[in-house]
Amino acid sequence: MRRVASGWIVGLLFGWVFLAGTGSLLAAEPPSEKMLEKRGLKRAGELFVLEAETPVREKAQEVRNLARDWRHARAIQNSTLSESQYQATIKELTNELNQLKAQSNAAQQTMNRLPKMRSRRGGTFFSNNYVTEEYQELNYYKNQLQMEINQRNAFLSQLRSQPFDPKARIRADADAETKKTALQEAVTELRKLVDDAHAKYEVVKKDTEVSKWLQIPEGPAHIKPKLGPSRPFLNDVKLLEQLERQLSPEAPSSKSNHKGHRAKSRRYANTDPASAPF
Repeated sequence: MRRVASGWIVGLLFGWVFLAGTGSLLAAEPPSEKMLEKRGLKRAGELFVLEAETPVREKAQEVRNLARDWRHARAIQNSTLSESQYQATIKELTNELNQLKAQSNAAQQTMNRLPKMRSRRGGTFFSNNYVTEEYQELNYYKNQLQMEINQRNAFLSQLRSQPFDPKARIRADADAETKKTALQEAVTELRKLVDDAHAKYEVVKKDTEVSKWLQIPEGPAHIKPKLGPSRPFLNDVKLLEQLERQLSPEAPSSKSNHKGHRAKSRRYANTDPASAPF
């Protein structure tokens, strides 16, 4: 009887352990999209990123366009100072265009080096979703560079077709000031969106449920996800900070510090997407 009773107790304990283990496995399931959505999150490759990044990216693209317009207006403004400055402006813009082309080539080379696997049918595919995500980011960056290259080419052609005219100075000054004002307003709006996203990330970091999700491996590679922000968001923040410095009252005037502008342009030769010209 004692042996039967002891066997029954051991079996009962084993059952409890099994049930407890099953419960912990069920509790360790990755969060669903709806669960993430309730906390303002979504999946982006191996990251959980906030939906608040979307308006930042949209506004940042608007800021890039306005910054490009302002830069072109400043170039025309500089070209009206003198014949020699007109030629110097064309030379500087040509150098910047060559840097953009170099960055585009570097991005393509990085894309080509991403690991791929060969399928049985002879095609290729990326080794995992995270490499696919990186490829998509690089491709987006390369497309942005190509758009900038096309616009720079068009602007240079326009500038070369307009010979130096000192009478155009008043019109160029007014146009540059108008575009600067529009850019300043957009930069202020972008700053508010970025600060809002940062504040929300601080809240999510302290969420115990989110912390548990970050410990659960996901996908075929069983990689633990990470909490954002994403690389595009960080690039947008760098763009914002760069423009805030340039638009500050203490920033050197483009009319009196062309050497500084050229030195700054050389820094854009870095292949990091965040350091690309806007």
